[in-house]
Amino acid sequence: MKSKKIAFGFMLLVVIFISVGYARDQEVVGDKTFMWRLDYLGNTSYILGSVHFLKKEMYPLPAQIEDAFAQSEFLAVEADISADKMSQHLILTMQKGMYEGEETLKHNLSEKTYRLAEEILKKNGMDIAFYQKFKPWFLALTISGMELMKMGYDPSFGVDKYFIDRVARLSGDNVSTPKKILELEGIPFQINLFDSFPKEENDQFLFYSLQEVFQYQKEIEKLIMAWQHGDAAMMEKLLEVNMNQYTELTSMHKIFIVDRNIAMADKIFDYMKTGNVYFIVVGAAHLIGTQGILRLLDQKGVRLSQQ
Repeated sequence: MKSKKIAFGFMLLVVIFISVGYARDQEVVGDKTFMWRLDYLGNTSYILGSVHFLKKEMYPLPAQIEDAFAQSEFLAVEADISADKMSQHLILTMQKGMYEGEETLKHNLSEKTYRLAEEILKKNGMDIAFYQKFKPWFLALTISGMELMKMGYDPSFGVDKYFIDRVARLSGDNVSTPKKILELEGIPFQINLFDSFPKEENDQFLFYSLQEVFQYQKEIEKLIMAWQHGDAAMMEKLLEVNMNQYTELTSMHKIFIVDRNIAMADKIFDYMKTGNVYFIVVGAAHLIGTQGILRLLDQKGVRLSQQ
């Protein structure tokens, strides 16, 4: 999991979910993972829902996932977050995520949001004064990431990062046909998306992300369990409550989730026409829902079978 990825907090929780009616269209055999096989006109690929923060002990991944990766010729991810790519975009992240000149975080937040941020940072032994140059969305991702890491979840063990590192290792082994990494979006796209919202919506995004911090332990563990067991119905049930709580963020949800799902599904559909085998990894929140990537691919005629 809705990064996140870039997929923390609110982005992990605010999604529209897969319906019970859609679940019966899926071919499910034996134990399930959060991976689906895609078949279109004789071409096969695989799509795996990613959680961007995981624990080391959650590896190795199930054999069917590793087998699908081994069969693929291309790895397609939302964004290539390998170390060299991240370093290339560090300047852009700083430029977009931090204020310049006299502008500060306090000048761009409502009193209630600022005080909540101050409270949570103080509980973590930090002074909000240190974060005055952080824009609200950048602070939201920072705090959400810190909270997840306190619980033992680490972006170094995120599913997308795991497979990106695997490709790098395979390339280092001088294999005859190394896998190539394709980006469905890219880091600059995601950073610019976060930075595109007006002041009021940035305030709301930070406020609701901070509210989620108090429920992380219980909610994240349940979400991870649903992911581990490939239980899309359970994930739907868990996340639907959060969606109903954040009606103020409807416009952000459309841009963050729905519009991105459409664009990514279009790219994936184009992949399905090439005859190559793709191993596609996107945030789990993007897969499910009546407006999720799985439903969009189904509408284009792609056959889906959960693995």
